[in-house]
Amino acid sequence: MTFQLSRRSFIIGAANAVELAVVAHAAPLGATGAKVRMTTGLRATSHSIAWIGTEAGVFRKHGVDASFPRLEVGGLETTAGLRRGDWEFAQTGTLPVAESKLQGGDAVILLRNTTLDQVGLFIMTRPEFTSLGELAGRRIGVLVPPQSGQSSMIAQVTLEKAGVSAVYVSLGTYRNIYEALAAAEVDAGILPIDFRFLGQRHGWNSFETVSFNVPSIFATTRRMIASDRDLVLRVVRGFVETIHLFKTCPEVVAPLLQRYLKFDDRKSVDALCRFYAPLFPTVPWPDVSGMQVLREALVSRYPAARQLQEPDIVDSSIIDEVEQSGFIRQLYAGG
Repeated sequence: MTFQLSRRSFIIGAANAVELAVVAHAAPLGATGAKVRMTTGLRATSHSIAWIGTEAGVFRKHGVDASFPRLEVGGLETTAGLRRGDWEFAQTGTLPVAESKLQGGDAVILLRNTTLDQVGLFIMTRPEFTSLGELAGRRIGVLVPPQSGQSSMIAQVTLEKAGVSAVYVSLGTYRNIYEALAAAEVDAGILPIDFRFLGQRHGWNSFETVSFNVPSIFATTRRMIASDRDLVLRVVRGFVETIHLFKTCPEVVAPLLQRYLKFDDRKSVDALCRFYAPLFPTVPWPDVSGMQVLREALVSRYPAARQLQEPDIVDSSIIDEVEQSGFIRQLYAGG
């Protein structure tokens, strides 16, 4: 009897193979892991590692039962939620952590997200605007007011360096900025490279933004480190292993990233996987070389920002311990 594999059966089989590959990265615990809650400031590939690691079962492998009460909450809310105890970990920006410290909070940076400071952030414009100078007095879509968020401040500084004074429209999410630009409700907007790929279909123009030397990061609180350092170590191992997964298993990561971004266009997601794979660092040590930029950005509202130093907002001891244990070396050696 001859069996012929239909196209539908082949697709289902391929999808099942991907699911098996995900499960292979998540060895069963035999017992429920420690429960932790996480969030993200943005819904962008640069902020996707914690969510992908959760969905792929990587954190579960390290005894961590991670959940996301909310996603894409905005930078200031990520650290406000850490302070209230709404979640224990967040992928967010350096600026919200610094501001939280100046407000008396204990948010602290554990890791950086990417090797570049402001990876893939662009001022995107409708086709009729061919230079930043043409945006004078125009409506610019941002996440939050420029004084309250890292990417919004980058948009303002970029335009001011081009001699442009503009009207900033707070839209909350990158998806909202993208849709407002598509509907011509704004003339330009700050968007990550994720949406630049989609914007090309509209013939939009893109302009690189200035660098602050303050990357997006993965944060927790000092009280969390003090109360359960072992759990924080396990979370960081899971984060590092998810970076390894992103770099080495695009067939597993791409469908998860597509769900996270809520993109219909799979080709754009595949392009994002290729773009980001080399940018996620093997050892994601925190690096805030742009402390002077932070101080200048915050001093008008927080005079104490003049004395702000990197150790005030960074704890690199966790990733140091993970790296010195040989875990990362074994991971990339196939161990």
